[in-house]
Amino acid sequence: MNTKRFLMSCAVAAGVSGFFGPAFAGDTPQPHPGSKISFAPLPLEIYTQDGQRPAVVFSTPCIQIEKMTNGFPPILAFENFMLAMIGKLNDSELLPISLEPVCI
Repeated sequence: MNTKRFLMSCAVAAGVSGFFGPAFAGDTPQPHPGSKISFAPLPLEIYTQDGQRPAVVFSTPCIQIEKMTNGFPPILAFENFMLAMIGKLNDSELLPISLEPVCI
């Protein structure tokens, strides 16, 4: 269920950022720098800053999973791998957005 919500959140964020529809970018109003767009009840928010890529902030239940599994090593390794991959993806600047996971 959480994986499905995460993928849906990423798809919504990519669509909002113009990743899937750059031809319509001139037709839609752009958010003002320094604004926040919330997709409640999805755990997803988009923050914009002047001169920077929009930051897509999404909540992940990593602390809750760690408490439930008592720090089970494969889960921690997967979490570290995903955070490292998101960092590399942000550094490569392949996406028009910056992904920022937040542990809850």
